[in-house]
Amino acid sequence: MGRVLQVRVSAATFDPVEVERRWPRLSALAFSPVAVKIPALPPETRGVLELVAHLADRLEIGLLPDEALRELPEGITKAAAAKARLEAALAEWNARAANTATDEIEDALDELEGQAKRFKDQPGRD
Repeated sequence: MGRVLQVRVSAATFDPVEVERRWPRLSALAFSPVAVKIPALPPETRGVLELVAHLADRLEIGLLPDEALRELPEGITKAAAAKARLEAALAEWNARAANTATDEIEDALDELEGQAKRFKDQPGRD
């Protein structure tokens, strides 16, 4: 690797709008305003990894609705663990493991969205 030109391995959401389309209820849970001051992310920066991070943060500090706090912890933890595996794989330049982790993240989010659809008070839209 050069001193000026460096190689970086990363994962990014191609179209953040697709995140809200695919996971509207999770997006509402993760990015909606809350009573405490959490910096809002502009819509164009609300990618998959940010969705997982915000869900995990809100779970950890108890800022999810009661039903979500009861029903989603396992799935959010699963998604957050896959995100950590993705970050580790990227740091090791292991594209195969990184690709597997992206699939695991999306699968976990799909499962969580399905659970959130069954909530009495459904956040987000269809």
